[in-house]
Amino acid sequence: MNIESEAGPPISIESIVSQLAGAQTGPETGTSGSQGNGLAGDSGLGSGKGSGKGSGLKTKTTFFGVEGSGRSFVYVIDRSDSMNSLGGAPLRFAKREVLKSLESLTEFNQFQIVFYNDSLAPMSRGLLFAEDKNKRKASDFVRNMPGDGSTAHFPALRQGLAMVPEVLFFLTDADDPSLSRGQLLEIQKRAELSRTTIHSIQFNAGPATNDGSWIKELAEMNRGTYSYIDVTSISTLPGK
Repeated sequence: MNIESEAGPPISIESIVSQLAGAQTGPETGTSGSQGNGLAGDSGLGSGKGSGKGSGLKTKTTFFGVEGSGRSFVYVIDRSDSMNSLGGAPLRFAKREVLKSLESLTEFNQFQIVFYNDSLAPMSRGLLFAEDKNKRKASDFVRNMPGDGSTAHFPALRQGLAMVPEVLFFLTDADDPSLSRGQLLEIQKRAELSRTTIHSIQFNAGPATNDGSWIKELAEMNRGTYSYIDVTSISTLPGK
């Protein structure tokens, strides 16, 4: 008996790997479950386990006019004492806008909110689906968040990226300390690993005094959009 002819041609390891990769990689609109957990070396507040619902179609949402498109979104928002200027207008408007942005998400999208000053105040340990019950929890969390303390931007950005969102919105009034070149490069490396787009919004009173400096560079280094918001112009709009 010719054993070789009955057994068929030799098995190709390359073809098996290719088939497995094809079986595990679905179309862009059909990725299932939450995204992975935090990057190595972070504090472990990443998204962790998926719920089995699937992340659905990409959704577009805006935050202070800056548009982001993706399945998962993290909002990193400065709540330091400087955000209490102008009678608390900066923090008040930030809270309003993040809740407006959440309303446009579907139940198949995921989100997380991380307020920060010199410490971190995430809403929960990982990404949440944008179901009505979680939107209500977000509303309570946001409305009750006080503004106080000093500022530490870098840990907040690092924590936001640890949740592996497709889109990260970063809002700050740019109070010192600014990010160093080394910190910007580390954020860029982490964003590339998580495939996260970072949009940055600088929030202050009056015309911009510079070209955005490190906040603008943060967005440009991570495929995002930079925007400067004059808080006084918002406060003069009817009904604001």
